[in-house]
Amino acid sequence: MKVSFMYCTIPCTKVPAMPQSEPSSFPAEFGMRARLQAAQSRFSPSMEKIATLLLENPELPVNLSILELAERAAVSAPTITRFCKLIGYGGYVQLRVGAAADLGRSVGQDGLAGEPGAMVNPAMSDQELVRTFLATHIQALQASGDLVDMRSFRTAAGMIAASVHIDVYGVGGSSSVANGLAERLYQIGINARSWSDLHLGIMSASSLHATAVAIGVSASGSTGETVEMLRMARSAGAKTVAITSDPRSQLADLADVVIRTAPGDDYLDLGTLTSSHTQVFAADLLYLLVSWIDPERSQRYAENARAAVQRHKVLGRNRRHPVD
Repeated sequence: MKVSFMYCTIPCTKVPAMPQSEPSSFPAEFGMRARLQAAQSRFSPSMEKIATLLLENPELPVNLSILELAERAAVSAPTITRFCKLIGYGGYVQLRVGAAADLGRSVGQDGLAGEPGAMVNPAMSDQELVRTFLATHIQALQASGDLVDMRSFRTAAGMIAASVHIDVYGVGGSSSVANGLAERLYQIGINARSWSDLHLGIMSASSLHATAVAIGVSASGSTGETVEMLRMARSAGAKTVAITSDPRSQLADLADVVIRTAPGDDYLDLGTLTSSHTQVFAADLLYLLVSWIDPERSQRYAENARAAVQRHKVLGRNRRHPVD
C-alpha cells in the first residue's frame, strides 16, 4: 500500500514530469507558500501567473477580494477559485487564512532575519546579507516542518529498522544527503550503503529482496539516475522510500513511502543551498526515529563506533608527538 506524505543541486539527467491536473492534497497546517512551492512545476500558464504573483506578494489574499486578486493576476474569478482548489484549499476564504498564517509567522521572525527568498548580491551590506541568508534558510526549514507527518516518518523508520540491508541512492547535491543518512544508520547497527554511481547502484539494487529497503533522495523527484536505481530495487522486491519535494514525481511513484521536503526552487539564487538543508532535515529526523526503535542496540553500536574512532585519534596524536 502506498503511503503519501509530506525531504541534485548540480545538473542531472531529468525524467519528464508526469502531467497532473487533479487537486493536490496537503495537511491542514501546510501554509500557502509551501503549497505554491510544491505544486508550481505542474501549473498551467494561467495558474503559474497566479502562483508567481502570490509568491512575490504573499499579502495580497489578505488585502484583496477575489475579484481584485483576479484583476491583479489578469485572470477570471472562477480561475482563482480553481487555483485555490488545485493547491488544496476549499476556496478563497481558506486561501486567505493560509496566507494570513504565513504572514503571522514571518512577523514573528522579523527580529532574526530579513526578507526570505530575496536575491543576494555583492552590493549588500554584511548585516543585510546575513539577515537575508538566514531568513531564506529559516523559511525553507519551516516549510519542511509544515510537511512533517510523523505517522509517515514512523512507517518508514519501522521499515528501515526491520530490514537486513539498506540502499540509499542520491546523485549530485543529493549524494551528500544519501551518504550522510547511510553513515548515520551504519553507526547504529543498520547495514546501510549509499550509491551515487548509476552502474554500481543498479548492481546493488538488483541483488535486493523483500527484507531490504531502498531509499531514493532527489529534491525534484525527476533525477533520472536516482529514479532508475530505485526502479531496479523495487523490481527486485525491496521496499522503497522516496525523499523528495514532489509527491507526484516518478521517484515518488516508485516508492511505498514518500517523505516530502520543501522545494528549493522558490528561493532563487539560494535555492540549491536551502534544498540540501531541507533534505538533511528529513533524513536526520528519519534517522532519529530509527534509532529510537531499538535504543539499546543503537546506543551500543554508537558507543563502539565512538570508542573506535577515539582510539584512532589518540594513536594519531601519539604518532605525531612521540613520548620519550
